[in-house]
This record gives sequence, C-alpha cells and structure tokens, in this order.
Amino acid sequence: MDTDYLTEMAYNCIRLANEASDVLKSELGAMCSRFETEDVYLKGILRYVKRIERDPEGYLDCWNLLDDIDLDIFAQRVKILREYIDTAIATPIKDRGKPAFP
Repeated sequence: MDTDYLTEMAYNCIRLANEASDVLKSELGAMCSRFETEDVYLKGILRYVKRIERDPEGYLDCWNLLDDIDLDIFAQRVKILREYIDTAIATPIKDRGKPAFP
C-alpha cells in the first residue's frame, strides 16, 4: 500500500508523528508499504507507537536523538498520536475522509 491511498484521517497519523519527530514521521510513512489495507496499517502503527510510548527514552536513544528532542514533550506527543490512531481505528473507513492525495 502507498501513502497516497490513505484516507485523510489515516494520513494525519503521519502528520502527528512529525510533531513528535521527523524520524517517527519517516518510519510511519515507510511502514505503509508493508501493509495491504489501511485498517491493517493503522493496527500495525498502533502496535509500534505503543512500544515507543512504553519506552520513549529508549526510542530516542536508539536514534541518537536524546540531546535533540525533549523527552517529556516527545512522550506527550507520542501519547497524542497513539490516542489519534485509536480514534482512527474506531472510525469507519467511509467516515475517515478522502485520500490525502487523490
């Protein structure tokens, strides 16, 4: 699947990830190619974001970003992202908007 086929709501997950870090945005965008459908993609990124939420310091350390990104702000933004993904999953696909790039 390509990000061009994501509904507006699903694509907003990538935008929200960018608010946490550019690296996370890139990862979520790239992960799209590993999934067949938007629902499977959303569930996959939810699992990934939950892992990050459990250990935000470990994630930032893995990417050598601890000196560049405030840990508390990052953790807060990851929580917001996770909550948004939960909302997107709970929203029927017909109500998620049109693809970001038709």
